[in-house]
Amino acid sequence: MNTQTLNCVMIAPEGSHVNPLREAISSSYTFELIEWLKQYPEEGPFLRMLRLSAPDMLIVDFAEQPKALRIVALAQQHAPNTEILALCEENISILSTLLRAGVRNYITSSSNFHEMSETLKEQSDKLSKRPQAPRTGGDIVTFLPAKPGSGASTIAANASYAASKMPGKRTLLADFDRNSGVLSFLFKLRAEHSLRDALQTVQDMDGDMWARLRSQVGELDVLPADLDSTTPMDGNRASRLVQFFRRAYDLSCIDLSGQLDSTSIEALLESKRIYIVCTQELACQHLLLRKVERLRRAGIDKQMRLIVNRFLPRHVMTADRISDLVGVPVEMTIANNYEAANCSMENGALIKSDTNLGRSYKKLAEIMLDDRIEIPKSKPRFLEFFAQPFMKSAEQA
Repeated sequence: MNTQTLNCVMIAPEGSHVNPLREAISSSYTFELIEWLKQYPEEGPFLRMLRLSAPDMLIVDFAEQPKALRIVALAQQHAPNTEILALCEENISILSTLLRAGVRNYITSSSNFHEMSETLKEQSDKLSKRPQAPRTGGDIVTFLPAKPGSGASTIAANASYAASKMPGKRTLLADFDRNSGVLSFLFKLRAEHSLRDALQTVQDMDGDMWARLRSQVGELDVLPADLDSTTPMDGNRASRLVQFFRRAYDLSCIDLSGQLDSTSIEALLESKRIYIVCTQELACQHLLLRKVERLRRAGIDKQMRLIVNRFLPRHVMTADRISDLVGVPVEMTIANNYEAANCSMENGALIKSDTNLGRSYKKLAEIMLDDRIEIPKSKPRFLEFFAQPFMKSAEQA
């Protein structure tokens, strides 16, 4: 018996013909509807969805045939292992169109719940027998501070360095924070090339050119920032650079400044995980809430996770309360060890791996290298926050 959950994406305008199919998918033990696109997407957003969601099955409504055929052609070209199921009327004209397009499976919009369930079961049995598709690219993980000084750069540096020590894992740390350059300080880099050079040459980027641009710290490849925040970066070039990272590395960590400019949005859209680093301070929580709301408006919400840095267990803002406040799961908390962190920054060095902080960064590295990513389902309970007393000064001491 197949117990694997198969991801399903549906592209279909809203309508009564869709509801029975949604109910059949919800009742299925094997399929999970991870995304429902109610409009036919343009090529760029659709290909990004294929990369990030990697659906096992794509359901396409053929109510608008030209748009549906365009989607099918893109899916067949860029995700050949994805099963395509057409939602259509049963007539000879449409079925002939499906055959010419290479779509062999369909479900009629007039089918009842039982018929749709049987079709889904057939698709599940078919998918369970297919060979596992080869991995086509690595993961992009971005680190975004909720508030300047939250420690996102320090976490990105230490976690990516820990990940690079994992056997057989090609790891990159790219500094997109052109305001601070703290990563060059932590790694004691005197690099000849920087992010600016990579962006200028991205159209001709190959292995030899990249080998000249990157810096290396042990097994970790590093692309330092150019520290020229006055000159805006081209979002399209940044997107192409991030896609190069995906092809070249198993894991690419990108440290962002916190400013949600076009370049940062491009990196976030390509990310499989977005770690928003925050602390328990009230000002940080306020800025965290605003940043999360803006990311949601940009359509970036499934990938978000929180890392609560400098965590105090007795603080009134517990990990659960922070998660409820903003509606984003907390991936992990990192204990407050100001002395070790401050010593690291003063000396320009990474945290030692045999310390509690070092072990936390190693745990985060293991999480980043794990292929499985669950979609958050928690909802914010914002009013609960105002019902809680703030931490007394004696507890903080």
